[in-house]
Amino acid sequence: MIKKIDLGFCDLIVSPDDSDINYEKQLIMDSYKLNKKFMGIKIPKFNVKIVYSRKELNDEWGSKTSDYVSAFAKEDSIVIFSYGVFDKESKWPKEKFEEALIHEINHLFYQELRYDEYDPLWLSEGLATFIQHKKKKSEYKEKRIIGKKTLTQSFEKMTEDSYQIFTLFVEFLILHYGKEKLFSFIKELRGGTNLDDSFKKVYNKSFEGLIEDANRYQETA
Repeated sequence: MIKKIDLGFCDLIVSPDDSDINYEKQLIMDSYKLNKKFMGIKIPKFNVKIVYSRKELNDEWGSKTSDYVSAFAKEDSIVIFSYGVFDKESKWPKEKFEEALIHEINHLFYQELRYDEYDPLWLSEGLATFIQHKKKKSEYKEKRIIGKKTLTQSFEKMTEDSYQIFTLFVEFLILHYGKEKLFSFIKELRGGTNLDDSFKKVYNKSFEGLIEDANRYQETA
């Protein structure tokens, strides 16, 4: 048995027995507002479905998921573990529930900017994680070297480390150059300009050159 709650910008699909419904509602609203303010656009109404077991999450995704996967965006829907089981069904503490919401909602905003495209993977995932970190510089325990091989890898080869590399590169582009340049870059991609030419047009540098700058930035920032 499920309950549908209309939040205006989305429908929340949840078990009526979920004791954290009100808290989950508030975090969904806060996460949406944060993304809307940063991205500066509106998106079509979507669903947020709360699930209560790894099996439910897998069934919604269509295959087995890793333990670091606590939520995902698919088409016009977000599926996420409930706050109550978040730390039991994933490797993350409950405090990461809000971050996961912010991350997945950002994917919907990004796809709206890209006319339903998800590529490039480093940008969609890196941007979502940057917003998830509340637009601040990430503090990773281990040093990460940004490399083109990782930035251009396929979804199937992505790891937890990949997210960190993607985020570090997007962080550099936003914190060093500003978010408006990044939006201009996305606009170029949306218009059909290839990746390398988009970098040169917006940043006046090659992909490889920006990667080198990003690694130096991480060393000095």
